[in-house]
Amino acid sequence: MSIAVDLLKADRIGIRDLKEHLSTKLLDKLFVITDRGNPVSVNLPYSDVLELVDIIDELTDLETLKAVYEGREAIKAGEEGIPVSNLFDSIRFKRR
Repeated sequence: MSIAVDLLKADRIGIRDLKEHLSTKLLDKLFVITDRGNPVSVNLPYSDVLELVDIIDELTDLETLKAVYEGREAIKAGEEGIPVSNLFDSIRFKRR
């Protein structure tokens, strides 16, 4: 979720400014590209893209979805829950 929060806080740069100041230093940052003030694109560092792909993979994995569902049902029944990050860590460990 940190990427979503970072995206909301990201610097914005207009298309014209981007064309004039494009450099490899700029490409290593997260920023929103605007056209007349309206967001039209996002520059994401490669590591952030990999993190998003990993999250999407986890959210489409049937084992993960089943574990999340079972956890929600257990919490409704009064059991104490665990953070989702712990769940993902344990699933990643099992896959190794």
